[in-house]
Amino acid sequence: MINCVIIDDEPKNNRLLQNMLGVLCPDVNVLAVETNPKAGVEIIRELQPQLVFLDVEMPYLNGFGVLKQLEPIGFEVIFVTAFSHYAVNAFEHQATGYITKPVNAEKLQAAVNAAIKRIEEKTINRNLFSLLAQNNRQDVPDKIPLSTTGGLLFVKLTDIMFCESSGNYTHFFLCDEKKIVVSRQLGEYEKLLPENNFIRIHDKYIINLSYIREYIKGSGGEVVLENGRQLPVATRRKEEFLSRFEKWIRRKG
Repeated sequence: MINCVIIDDEPKNNRLLQNMLGVLCPDVNVLAVETNPKAGVEIIRELQPQLVFLDVEMPYLNGFGVLKQLEPIGFEVIFVTAFSHYAVNAFEHQATGYITKPVNAEKLQAAVNAAIKRIEEKTINRNLFSLLAQNNRQDVPDKIPLSTTGGLLFVKLTDIMFCESSGNYTHFFLCDEKKIVVSRQLGEYEKLLPENNFIRIHDKYIINLSYIREYIKGSGGEVVLENGRQLPVATRRKEEFLSRFEKWIRRKG
């Protein structure tokens, strides 16, 4: 069962959607229904649903404001609204679906199926993360699983040049100039990437020491990678970076 919460300031809309889910989407379990978006924020924090159905235009706090208060978002979102012009903004907030009222049965089922698929992919990836985390980082296999929109992609650690944080997402830049976007935060990969080759040099960046071409002095300084990309080193991370890099050079030498 997929647990969900419905938030819409119109009670009749909530009742209708709940009834439609009961008939059309038996795998969805409605944990709570709320008309007050501020109360909805607290309900989501308390119940931790996997899926949230969310109206956009509501008094005191709109749907996007609700999501803002709940960042980082750990659930799927399907917007259900009377207005079509919020669609772009909705998908910029990584919504799984956007349904305009009156709710169409086929569109509701399609959006729910898409949400279930994404939830299942996250579960598989989370289980892989748990297995990897049980091992010491020195013993991590030579590949790491990255959850993409198409499924799981297993990437060789030696092919990763650097990782960049982008909110709830991490961008992996590979040695062949490919970029892979993954819906997990950079801090989670910091725990998995083997520390004998990878180091976090900034809140936004983890680099593979093997691809450093040059270090430019400064308050924190900058590293220049083999592809010419320059990345800043945070001042507070400079000492650890230089120490680790020196040890890495000695080990390779």
